[in-house]
Amino acid sequence: MANLAAVTRAAIAAVLLGAAGFGSVATGTSLPAALAAPGDRPTDARGFVGTTARCDGPMKTAALGRTPLSLIVICSNPRGGFEYRGMRIRDRAPLRLPATELANGCFGVRGDGVDYTVSPNKLLLTAGMRIVRDERMLQFEDRRVPESAPISKTSGGG
Repeated sequence: MANLAAVTRAAIAAVLLGAAGFGSVATGTSLPAALAAPGDRPTDARGFVGTTARCDGPMKTAALGRTPLSLIVICSNPRGGFEYRGMRIRDRAPLRLPATELANGCFGVRGDGVDYTVSPNKLLLTAGMRIVRDERMLQFEDRRVPESAPISKTSGGG
């Protein structure tokens, strides 16, 4: 069983870190371009303005991303832990779950038997070996790096 988990993690890492074309072919869940909101959503130091995808109190924004269906903010707390704060765009449904920083720089989240992986390229939801959803990242900022060297991806940048 340990080997199966290692193979699954390796396959997910390959999809997230550069095999974006493979991911959409393998999943069969690529999203129509019409679902993508044009332009970037406004952000500030806490996350996405006017939404529940924001950090509050002593938490700081470690990363944020937007897909055609979701807004995501990863918040860091003063003790070094992380929290996923997502919002489904369609009905503004919020989701808060503990998050983990993965060795490859992505974030991992688990809730109700579903694993969420947040990367600069996509939000990937899996349940065991099954890909539940594969959402391309349209806007992404990794705020863990110093301000002098920001890493960001916007919908115009491919």
